Amino acid sequence: MKRFGIVGAGIIAASHKAALLGNSSCELAAVCDITAEKAEQLAEGTNARVYTDYREMQEAEQLDAVILNLPHYLHKEVSVFFLEHHIAVLVEKPMANTTEECDAMIEASQRANTLLAVGHVQRYYECYRKLRERMEAGRLGKLCLMTETRNVSYFNENRPRWFLNKKQAGGGIVMNYGAHTLDKLFYTTGLEVESVTAAGQNLLTDDDVEASAQIFLKLSGGASAAFTYCGCHVPPQYDTYFYFTEGAAHISGGEELWISENGCPFERMELDYEKNIFVSQLEEFLKRMDGEESEAVTPEYGRQIISVLEKAFSQIDTAEPAGV
Repeated sequence: MKRFGIVGAGIIAASHKAALLGNSSCELAAVCDITAEKAEQLAEGTNARVYTDYREMQEAEQLDAVILNLPHYLHKEVSVFFLEHHIAVLVEKPMANTTEECDAMIEASQRANTLLAVGHVQRYYECYRKLRERMEAGRLGKLCLMTETRNVSYFNENRPRWFLNKKQAGGGIVMNYGAHTLDKLFYTTGLEVESVTAAGQNLLTDDDVEASAQIFLKLSGGASAAFTYCGCHVPPQYDTYFYFTEGAAHISGGEELWISENGCPFERMELDYEKNIFVSQLEEFLKRMDGEESEAVTPEYGRQIISVLEKAFSQIDTAEPAGV
């Protein structure tokens, strides 16, 4: 039985809790959040002990692993702390705010010879797994380009304020959703990024994170990718397209897959979503803990995504307030 702790009782923590409770080889032993009420709420229905300081949690509990669900700027500090105490870490995406922080996390993992994995869950959606199978079977030909448009009211009142602070979040809509887009791209295609061009700004609010942006990538093998994100007051949209020499794929809403082969009309694929993506992620993390072959996301992969985002942010302007 592996004893887990969850640090950070935000929205995603509930999904991690459900995955742990559904796995007979795991025990949710402890929950930590700086707000005691949130930690207590997350611990409800379990025997998990509640803490408001992750250091105290580590001292009091004999933990095998922790799941970190924290503001991005805390990822490095807290990951390194647990790794130095030889406790395996699954840290939510994005891995950190900078590649420098990622490097410190990787070095801590190597020094302690302790597992560090990153919570990129896109690979566990059946639509991307099915698309990857088609691509590997050669049924779609070579990838020519990928596009994604993701529009959402990013500055809504339900979003925690730290998301809108560049120092804490690392960026705005691009940091949050761009990490997902790049994960889809890398997981399905296996291609590498050769160059990054980006433009973005915040014309909506006085927050110092971008409200909208466009990113263009040149990829290995001659392919390209273009991403558009708008977090202003616009209708929601979430569409991803892959165009190949012998077909195309459309993923709607992040989960629904449509495929066209040889110029035929798009056909909706039957997908099996019986298994929750957080359940799959936990299973792969446990395999990696046991030294087995696994699809758990390595920190080197997580750093690769942050590297691309860093290059994009170097070209995105969030210095001026709205209306200037």
